[in-house]
Amino acid sequence: MASLLRAPIAAVLISVFLASSGLASALADEVSDDMDSAAASDTTSEAPSDEASAGHSGGDDGAVQAADPSPAPLPSRNLGNLSKLQIHGFLTQAFATADFVGDRIPFNGQDPGPTFNEVALGIPEDGTFEYWNIALQFRYEITSRDIMVVQFSSRALGDSPIGNLEDEVELDWAFYERRLADHTSVKVGRVQIPLGIFNEIRDVGTILPFYRPPFLFYREGTFTNETVDGVVLSHTFWPESDWSLESDFFIGNWETFELTPLGESNATIAKDEGFGTQLWLNTPIPSLRLGYGIHWRDRTGGAEGVIRLPGSTTSFLDWYASIEAAFEKFVLRAEWRQFSADPEVSPVLSATDFFSNIDNYYIHMGYHFTERFRVYAQYEVSDSSLHASIFTHGFDVSLEQDVAVAVNYLFSPNLVLKAEHHIVKGEDFSFVPDFSNGFRLDPFTQDMSDGSRTIVSLSVSF
Repeated sequence: MASLLRAPIAAVLISVFLASSGLASALADEVSDDMDSAAASDTTSEAPSDEASAGHSGGDDGAVQAADPSPAPLPSRNLGNLSKLQIHGFLTQAFATADFVGDRIPFNGQDPGPTFNEVALGIPEDGTFEYWNIALQFRYEITSRDIMVVQFSSRALGDSPIGNLEDEVELDWAFYERRLADHTSVKVGRVQIPLGIFNEIRDVGTILPFYRPPFLFYREGTFTNETVDGVVLSHTFWPESDWSLESDFFIGNWETFELTPLGESNATIAKDEGFGTQLWLNTPIPSLRLGYGIHWRDRTGGAEGVIRLPGSTTSFLDWYASIEAAFEKFVLRAEWRQFSADPEVSPVLSATDFFSNIDNYYIHMGYHFTERFRVYAQYEVSDSSLHASIFTHGFDVSLEQDVAVAVNYLFSPNLVLKAEHHIVKGEDFSFVPDFSNGFRLDPFTQDMSDGSRTIVSLSVSF
């Protein structure tokens, strides 16, 4: 039903997307006419490059970032206040298919079906075109120091229960930004959470090497979120130095999706409130930077009665480290993130002191053979360590390993075709009763047979 509702909504957004793109082109044509008239007597004038008018692109060095968000203003004598308005759009349409991992441990004598991550991703084994992401962003420059940004989005996630909890059209961002000084700014409203390399550009398919950022690190709900309703303060230290340091601090609250391993009926919305910081150290080597971040948050609601008691609060601490080296031909990115939670009551395990650590990390490499043809390889891992007094012993489990390759073809910086294939493996775990010293649970793990998923996507932006 949700997919049926999303189809007309998607059609409306695509129409708005195309209309906005047309408006941007019309504005550009009007400016071009003015420039042609002004340059009629100046034969040395040069037309703007394709890259300058592209809006958002990866750039020749492959760095994952948007193009300059503040291009030269359009001539105000003709366009009035429209010269202060920028419109950007991002659209990615994909076909996705999967082959689920096998040899899972039976649950109550039955095949438990897809894994936790396979459920979250929502890619069916018979394939789907219900896999797309649309975003439309409006940016208005009130003054040279004040801007407003609003972004709407809509997406389809195949069979994922997350899609059933999302509105047909989501308000992604809505914030006011004030530049307090040359290297200090503050954003207030619904703002992107500064987290790692990709979190603030999840919707910009034309500069993502794969359909989405590395899934095990950035997730789709449960352990992460894209935005915070609150405040983000940013400052750059030693901006003129080769070792400049970019810092962000955020505080606020947000909603996030929380899934449990017990099936789609336990896809819920949890409420988080917290704060965090991110640092990026730029180096004397161009395009090489090092990152570090730490987040604290308290969670209520969500999967109560399964992984926490009704009305209780779970406190999370997660921290991460990043490295990005985006050179002209070669790209290297790697990030590591650890999630930990305070010991808590877990009703589903009858445990009063359940505790777990989850380590997610990836390494990502790419090579640009030509300006149009690029190839990327990626290796992701999710490991977990689980402990509770009801267990006979704590244990470690390799939840998932994902080896992926993607081929990108750039018709232009704003039109990119991608094909990617992932091979997925991991371990399943369960428990058997142990009565040697009262009642306890004896954990064991089992290797699962390999699964896979394939995604072919086309991304456009303006």
